[in-house]
Amino acid sequence: MIQTVEHDVLVLYSTAEDETKHALEAKGIRVQQISATADGRPDFAAIVQSLGELEITSLLVEGGALVNGAALASGEVDKVFLYYAPTILGEGAVPFIAGEGLRGKAQCVQRYELHRFGEDFALEGYLRDPYA
Repeated sequence: MIQTVEHDVLVLYSTAEDETKHALEAKGIRVQQISATADGRPDFAAIVQSLGELEITSLLVEGGALVNGAALASGEVDKVFLYYAPTILGEGAVPFIAGEGLRGKAQCVQRYELHRFGEDFALEGYLRDPYA
């Protein structure tokens, strides 16, 4: 659980237990409910709209395969920062993205950099120019 909050933090959610919401708010974290898509995933167009109204220009999405897939399928993602560990997983491994929205679509990372964190590494780059 979060112990201290040094910066303004906003958590957007489509479904959350009241207990979790109240615990976050007790720590001074602003919690705002957003709409979900028909399949229950976050509606990233609604999220971007809501953040724009608050004059917030950057968003960190940290999620599982379905959330990642929904974010990428929405077309709202400009930049990715993908973490990797040098471990090859076999059958039953959790994929990076899942969902129907990206089936058959390829997205190329442009202007990328590689970062090392001990044995792990990350790819940071753009899917599109956010200022175009």
